[in-house]
Amino acid sequence: MRLPLVLVGVLAAPSLVACAVAAPDPSPDTTNPAPSTATAVVEVARTTGPSDTARTDAVVARVVRVKQGALDESALRLAGLPEELPAPGTCFVPSEASTLNPGRSVELLDIGPVSMTSDTGETKTKSTLLMPRSMPDPAGVVSGFFYSARSPDAFAAGSKVSFKTPGSIDLPEGFAISVNAPKDLTDVRALFGNDGALDVAWDATEADAHDVVYADLLSPAPRIVLRCVANDTGHLVVPANAVGGIDDGQLSVHRLHRESFRTKGIEPGEVRFDVAKVIQFRR
Repeated sequence: MRLPLVLVGVLAAPSLVACAVAAPDPSPDTTNPAPSTATAVVEVARTTGPSDTARTDAVVARVVRVKQGALDESALRLAGLPEELPAPGTCFVPSEASTLNPGRSVELLDIGPVSMTSDTGETKTKSTLLMPRSMPDPAGVVSGFFYSARSPDAFAAGSKVSFKTPGSIDLPEGFAISVNAPKDLTDVRALFGNDGALDVAWDATEADAHDVVYADLLSPAPRIVLRCVANDTGHLVVPANAVGGIDDGQLSVHRLHRESFRTKGIEPGEVRFDVAKVIQFRR
């Protein structure tokens, strides 16, 4: 799913030569380029494990625009966004490469510093400021800034989370939005079955029917050997042929929760929460 957002010839006098009107110039009009398209994506990632004390939250906000063509999967990959997950019930090896499209340029818009606030309960809030960073661009096709921060417990599980920016040159009026964070993954475990497959389970008691869960098989860590996707129903299977030669390793299990938003200058945008639990498994 890709979420578009709108941000945002001269007629020559006829020339008479031997009483004939000159033909119009067939060259393209470079003074009035086609309207650009853009999308806003805020990623909020939490990783816990292998022990419960090892916990990190990372937040990244991007507003992406292309000058030519549609804002498609390849443009978002160039801007640093991960590839889309396939349908639940699928296992695949994630690609780390971005597909370059010659002649296209990707802009990360200047929207000003972004603040993130989470309601932690009992009238208490936790605030995190996302600062602008330059996008590494060895290929010379990406310009502009993304906004990021790392903080322990940047948000409370299941809380209302707000994002706000006063705006800047590319989004003068800024925006203010609120979305709901998902529950953390709990009671995550993985055991080998009699058929050699790795059975992965978690507590899905309060799961959102729209969420998906994916498991990354790490061996040796942190290289991803295989990624398997399932609905958030509390169970998925890593096939036996993927773990046949692995007696012990790590598994990173993720709950992906997506919330769309609409605001002036961003219509629509999306906040993606990715909460993960890393566990050890042994045959």
